[in-house]
Amino acid sequence: MTPNTQDIMNDVFFLSSSEWHKTQEAKQFDYIVIGTGFCALAFIERILNQDANANILLIERGSFFLPEHVQNLPISYQKLLVKQALKTFPWTLSPKVLNHNQYIKWQHGIIPFFGGGSTLWSAWCPEPTTGEMRGWPQATIKAAQDYFQTAKTLLNVIPANDEQTGKIFEHWQHQLTERLKQNLRKIKSATRVEPAHIAVGTPTITSTDVEKFSTPGPLLDEVIKCQEEAKKSQLDSRLSIVTECTVTQIRQQDNQATALETTRGVLNVGESKVILAMGSIPSTTLVLNSFPQAKNAGKRFTAHFISVIVARIPREDLLVIFDWDDSIRDDLRAKKLELAAIYLAGVDEETQGQYHIQLSVISDPDPTNKTHIDTAARNMPDVLATASPKQLETSQDYIVFVCAVLGELFDNPGNGLEKNDLNDPTANVTLQVLETDKDLSVWDTMDQAAFEVLEQGLSPRGKDRVEYWHGDPDTGQWQQERYKTRVPGLVHEASTMWIGEDEEAVVGLDYRLKGVENVYITGGSLWPTGGSWNPTLTMVALAQHLADNLTGNRE
Repeated sequence: MTPNTQDIMNDVFFLSSSEWHKTQEAKQFDYIVIGTGFCALAFIERILNQDANANILLIERGSFFLPEHVQNLPISYQKLLVKQALKTFPWTLSPKVLNHNQYIKWQHGIIPFFGGGSTLWSAWCPEPTTGEMRGWPQATIKAAQDYFQTAKTLLNVIPANDEQTGKIFEHWQHQLTERLKQNLRKIKSATRVEPAHIAVGTPTITSTDVEKFSTPGPLLDEVIKCQEEAKKSQLDSRLSIVTECTVTQIRQQDNQATALETTRGVLNVGESKVILAMGSIPSTTLVLNSFPQAKNAGKRFTAHFISVIVARIPREDLLVIFDWDDSIRDDLRAKKLELAAIYLAGVDEETQGQYHIQLSVISDPDPTNKTHIDTAARNMPDVLATASPKQLETSQDYIVFVCAVLGELFDNPGNGLEKNDLNDPTANVTLQVLETDKDLSVWDTMDQAAFEVLEQGLSPRGKDRVEYWHGDPDTGQWQQERYKTRVPGLVHEASTMWIGEDEEAVVGLDYRLKGVENVYITGGSLWPTGGSWNPTLTMVALAQHLADNLTGNRE
């Protein structure tokens, strides 16, 4: 028999079919974690470090696909970014989404492989302020703030102006960030600006590239460590992973999870605590199919809507206003490729809805140089909102700015998930998302803010020196007239099982699903309100807090 890739991975890292059957029949765990993304890694790493006797089973629905983040692999792998075949959409969209909404038409899918979305994300990890976490329980805000630093350590989050980002984030990164800080008052709705904080791999590796963080490597490192410990002690490994195993329902008795129904048979829960570490919609679907007593599950839904604006400003306009040596100016004019990544947050005054701008900057005097093309592709801060080759090839005398602008979708009446009559228990929910005037007010404000950033915050000679890309990234053209693209797909879905101390909340402050004794929730589904900030850092912080709660350790 010829082995395939999954067989080889099972032999080294994951449970084989025979090992899985033994696990079903005899092995007991302290924790059963479903999902292999950021929350799973944060929880598992913390438990293994805090409790020397803990045994964990990790269940992943998909197979092993990518060993690390797509930008760390050869450039050809980035073709995967545009392939919808990578994603699954385990829900049905309500007809009202298409009929009612002007802009929002769909929700981005999930990546059903080991590591999930961590292999293709943009790695932006801002730390939300207390004000940006409006509507959250004070205890949960404090927990997140107490664990932000350990979350940053796990993900290796650093500002783009840190030495670790190397020479590619150098002169423009600092000067453009400072210029926006000085001109912040010119962007009427802006509240703060900072160098982007990005999760970039591991501080133990020296590289000329920014290595984006993803979970497959760290999770497999934990497996190997546990296997080596097991050999020394002649015991079973404390961490077992099974792949290609979908949990379809959690059986319960007397409000206690007792067994998991999976596509590879039934697994007894015993005394285990079950941790849902999947995305917001899959975890809520599982709860809706398993726990009718989980009142209000799926009754909220928030997410982020997106605009993309691509612009350019003559490099010379900016070179002459900064206090640089002539040698630096000559370098930046003639040959030096540089990037910058800047985060700007703001609030729509009318609705108090939040937005933020992920500003990716590229200055390339030689944009057809193959080395520059490959280097930029490996290091671009935003994995999807990037400048295209067509946009760059005529911009050798310009700095190109790509604004990915994310706004807060409110928890509007009628938004949410409901069970439907489909036979597939992993996809038998209907998602409804309806735009309101409040959402559109935020959208208008954030688009205006992006134009103000470019025309008043950055351009030394005003709006007449800013050009915008019109049309398709590969076939459009530069023009002076403003242009924006409102993306029809939502990202960062959240709030479906919000945390709180009031009776309406689905999850208690201890992260336990109300009405169930041994099931705990992680991730964006906990968000009482969505805000606009990228959620990963906060997700990881709260997953670490949950681990410490369950082991009795505290930061």
